[in-house]
Formats: sequence, structure tokens, C-alpha cells
Amino acid sequence: MKTAIGLFLLVVGLYWKLILPVSVWFDHYDMCQLAIPSFTFLARSIHAGHFPLWDPHVWAGLPVLGSGQPGPLYPLNLLFLALPLHNGAIAVATLNWWFIALHLVAAYGCYLLCRELGLSRIASTLGGVAFSCAGYFGSLPWLDRANGASLAPLVALFAIRIWSGRRRVQSAALLGLFLGLSWLSGHHEAPLIISYAVLLFTVALWAWRAAFPSRAREQAVSARGMLIAIGAALSIAVAISAIQSLPLYEFGHLAKRWVGTPEPIGWQDKVPYYVHQQYSLSWQGLPGFLFPTPTAEAHTTMFVGVAIVTLACLGLAGGWRNRPLRYIALLGAGGLVYSLGANTPLHRLAYAVLPMLDKARTPVRGMFLVGLAMAVLAASGADMLLERRVSLRFAVPVLIGVGALFAALHWTGWLAPMYPGVPTHYFAKGVAALAVLAVLLLWRAGNRIVRGLVLILAVLLEATTVAAFRVAPLTPGHTVCAASMLDHQDMIAQLRSEVGDGRITVDWNALMFNPGDQYGFDQLQSFVAGVPANLLRLPLQTARAQELMGVTLHAGRDGVESVPGPALPRAWVVHETVAARSEAELAAMLQNPATDLRRTAVFLGQAPPVESCSAGEPVTVARPDSDDVILTATLGCRGLVVLSDTMVPGWEARVDGRPAALYEVWGALRSVVVDAGVHRVEMRYRPASVRFGAGLTAAGLLACLALLLWDRRNRSR
Repeated sequence: MKTAIGLFLLVVGLYWKLILPVSVWFDHYDMCQLAIPSFTFLARSIHAGHFPLWDPHVWAGLPVLGSGQPGPLYPLNLLFLALPLHNGAIAVATLNWWFIALHLVAAYGCYLLCRELGLSRIASTLGGVAFSCAGYFGSLPWLDRANGASLAPLVALFAIRIWSGRRRVQSAALLGLFLGLSWLSGHHEAPLIISYAVLLFTVALWAWRAAFPSRAREQAVSARGMLIAIGAALSIAVAISAIQSLPLYEFGHLAKRWVGTPEPIGWQDKVPYYVHQQYSLSWQGLPGFLFPTPTAEAHTTMFVGVAIVTLACLGLAGGWRNRPLRYIALLGAGGLVYSLGANTPLHRLAYAVLPMLDKARTPVRGMFLVGLAMAVLAASGADMLLERRVSLRFAVPVLIGVGALFAALHWTGWLAPMYPGVPTHYFAKGVAALAVLAVLLLWRAGNRIVRGLVLILAVLLEATTVAAFRVAPLTPGHTVCAASMLDHQDMIAQLRSEVGDGRITVDWNALMFNPGDQYGFDQLQSFVAGVPANLLRLPLQTARAQELMGVTLHAGRDGVESVPGPALPRAWVVHETVAARSEAELAAMLQNPATDLRRTAVFLGQAPPVESCSAGEPVTVARPDSDDVILTATLGCRGLVVLSDTMVPGWEARVDGRPAALYEVWGALRSVVVDAGVHRVEMRYRPASVRFGAGLTAAGLLACLALLLWDRRNRSR
């Protein structure tokens, strides 16, 4: 408990500005345009007593779990989504404490890992704050990426237990649990990197032990037990993640996403290697541990400071004989090689051979493993320093060498700074940290706890440089997009009063966030992880396509403007169906002014038969929740009721309580054939992938619990 309180105070002390809601950490386009609006939609639905599976507010509708981002089922996210809202949105204070809580999870996980390696409480505390608040992880601006990476210390902890042959049943259960939870984080890169790190390291360790056997029979049993335990853990992880991964896999095959290529790509398309090259860490960037320079993705930094680098060097040299510590160092080395990406042949080989790795298009994100290894090694070095086990003959040259490189990077201007003004600030803090290290090396008297706290404060002092990248005053002059989310209230009020059942379009240069999910409007296009491929058959930027999709208003620099030209209602009835032979022919029919969109429906392939009549046939639309749509239609004869929402697997229809077939009209939209008369048409989103995935997740959790109980029972005998 004391340790948890201490870590809490240290992390909160570093991010003290976030306690006051006049500063924010989420001033990043991905957070403003995608994550926070999506979370706000989820929070509103949860507070209404409904967990949404479908988001109707963007791109004519998207699967919530199938989209993955921003992690609707991750436990920490669910906890904060359940907190009270402010004017129908997530409060700034909630978002700030969310960020702090995430970093506490990372800090405590790394603390436990350090304790598992036999390090003292004070040194383990240093390791926890070093991983959580400095370097790559400390500078991450994305909740989903950080959620997945925050569990890396716990995954490493239980993997090391298995590799070391200790409590393998319990460790397999907990490794599977935390690895499975990482896949619920909302983004695939960190969990994919962690999973491959565990799998490949296990295979390498098994091969090493097979090639250099020691006490052959015992070693064979140990290796066999290790493989079984890792296999069980990976199986549990796959099962626990299924409620997220199965819908994601299903929608991935139906969607296209933007990955840095001129055009969006589908699931079957490999991310071109030039995209990986763009986001690979350069060899020149390696000194970024000592100089606050941006990484290849520009939004993060590797900077950890002289204190962590020096302590990590001491810990690596002094703790190499500690086998578990060596495992961590090797994992960090693997993360560094992976981060270098296209600058080494190994990444290109992995890209060609390992399934799914091409979809992790940003190799530099492997730096969270490097940061974890450096934090643990720094904790080991801190223990050596505090216990006076450091040889001055070795330590002084290390300190001088790190200090000289640090000064050279500052004075030569070899690396570009993260932002103007950083060099002066970071250099003064670095000099102070060097002074603290020198004093602790040369003056070995004094209370061990006091010396340890001084060392932790030196680490935190340099970590304030990293915190400065994320924390900004919530004012238009100091934030890029965060202030925009709270501004434009007059425009939002006007949209709310005028939009009705229509859709809106947005000028991203005027509103640097997604008002659709943030405020509950139906927005045609927005910033998302992936878009249904069938919807991209329609040229949505054209007036005719926007007429079909019912766009009535545009929000831009000049305020809210009505869209010129007619707009179809959200649902309508047609009595003429036409078959198009190709997507090009369908698009041509859409753009042809002679095609009456109000009366004609175009199908790819065979069109269902309808009857012709000319009576006006109104359709009313009700949406009791995000996953259900109720249409009430009055038809003079058999016709097609069209709803301008996206058609994807998982939608089912009923007409007057009886199951009915859904047809994909205009290559993307949902429709139902209805006979003459007054009818109630219900459309419900109930994807089988979610039901099956939920069952597998429950089975995985039960398997984890069963293994833990079995292990406990056997140990109590």
C-alpha cells in the first residue's frame, strides 16, 4: 500500500498541471478527431443504459467493436467512461485523470517486474516512474497505443517466470490474461509487438537450450514445460481477446483504411514497405535517449535523460549474470532492432515472413520495449549505487562518457529539438542530474532511503521535459486542436436546431475535431480507423452522392451553411429497381442527372422485383438506440424501403415482426422489400462475431481462473 501511494504521489506530482482542468494532455489530432469523440459517444450510450455495437454518427454507420479504436472494451476505458458526464460530454478533468491512471498502471506494473527480479522497493519505484513517465511511453499521445504498451511489464514478468521454470501454471494463466487484455486496448501494434516478442524469445530460448544442453534430461523437461506453458498462455490470450479481435477481423475484411498510401487499402493488401521505411528509427536518432528530439513519427520522443542512461549502463554491466535481468535486456535489444525497421535487414525479413506484421506500419513504436528494458536496468543500477556495489573505476568513466556525449549533443546541434526552447531547459536539468549522480557516487554516506529518493527526483526532474510535450494550457494560443473541442458552441447549437434527420459535412480546418460523435450529429465523413469498402464505392465528395446520403448542412469557417440542392430523407420508398453490371456503371448512374434518386434504386447484380405506383409514401424513422432502427412505411404497392445507412454483415430485418431479407442498394445502403399497406420495419445490428467472441472471451477468463485455482490447490497441499 505504501508503495502504491508513493507511486501515485510521484506520478501526480509530475503531472500536477493536469489536476487543474486548465491544462490538457490530449492536444493531438488523433485524440480530437477520433478517440475522444468516439469515447464520448460510448459514454453517452453507457449512461443511457446501453453498450453500443454500432456507431450511427459517422460514415453512415460503423461497427464499434469492429473498428477497434479507441478500445471500447479495455477495462480502464470502461471505468472512466462510467464517470459522470459534463453537458453530455466527457469532462476535461475526467480525461486528465484517465491519463494519470494509465501511467499509474504502467508504473506499478514495472515496479512489480523490478521486484520480481529481486530489486529493492526504492529502486523498483525508480524503475516504475522511469518507464511510465520518461522516454517513448511517457510521450505517447494516444490512449489506445499506451493502453496496450502499459501492460508490457506484467506480460514480461510472467513470461520471465515461465522461462525461468517458476510457477508455470499460475504464470501461464496470468500471462494469458494480461496479453489478452492488451489486445482489448483498441490498437493492434503494441499487442502484436508484445506477442511476437514473447513467442520469438521463447522459440530462441528453446533452440538455445536444445543446442547447448545442460543436464540433458532435466533441461528437456524444462524446455518442454516452457513450451506448454507459453502455448497455454497464448491460447488464453487469444480467447480473452476474441470479443474484440473477432469483430475486428470480420470488419477488417470489409473495410479499407488509410496507412500512408495514396489510396486506402483493404485487408488483403499488404502495407507497402516504404510506409515502414518512413516510420523507422534512423541510426542517427539513437542519441535521442540523451537529447529530446522527435522520433520518426514526429509525435513522440525517446528522451529519458542522463540519469536513466547512466544507471542503465551500470545496471547492465553489474546485473548481466542475473538471468532474468538478462532476458529483459535482450527483449529491449530486440525492441531496438525492430524500431530501426528498414535500417536493418532483420525487419525486412520479419515483414516478409511473420503474419500480420506488415499491418504494424510504425516500427519505431517498438521503442516502448526499449524504454521498459532501460527502466528495469536503471533500477538495477540504482540498487548497485545505493548499496555501494559500484566500482568507481568503472562508474566514473561511464558518468564522464555519458556526460560528454550529453554535452556534445547539446552544443553541436546535431539533432533537431522536439520544440523550440527545449535545449536550455533540458540541459539545465541534465546538468543537475549529473551532479546528483556524481555526489551519490563519490559520497557514499547517508541514509539509503534518502539517497534513493534523491535519485528518483533526479529521474523525475528530467522526465518533466517529456511531460512538457504532452501537457499544454487549454487555450487557443497554446493548443492545436484541444481548445477547438470546447469552442464553437454557437455553431453546435445552430447545428442542433437545424440538422433534423439530415447529415452534416465538416471543414477540418475550421473544426479540428469530430462533432458527429462528440455531439451526436450524423456526420457523413470523419477521421476513423477504417471505412466500409462498399461505402467508398460512392463518390461521397460529389453533390449527387451527398444528395443520396441526405446531407443538408456544412460546418465551416463561415459557420453553418445549408447545402445547395435537394437532399433525400433518411428513408424513402422506390418502385423502380435497376441492375448495374459493375461499380463503374453504378457510379455513372449515380452521377447521371437523368437518374431520379428519389424513385430509382440501383443494385450491383440482380435487383429484387417491385411494383410501380405513384402515390406519395411517407417513411418515418425512429432510433431507440444506436443498434436499432424502426421504420414505419405506408406503401401503395409493393416497393423497396431504402435507408441511407451502411450495409454490413450483422444487420438483420423484420417486417411486422417477421424476418425479412436485407438488400444492398446503391452498392452500400440497406433496403427491404415491403408489400402494400402500413408496415413496421425493424433493423437490428446483432453481429454473430460479437456473440461468438463474447463466448470465447468468457471461456478464456474461466480457463484462466481454473488454472489459478488448480495451482493454488496444488500448492496448498
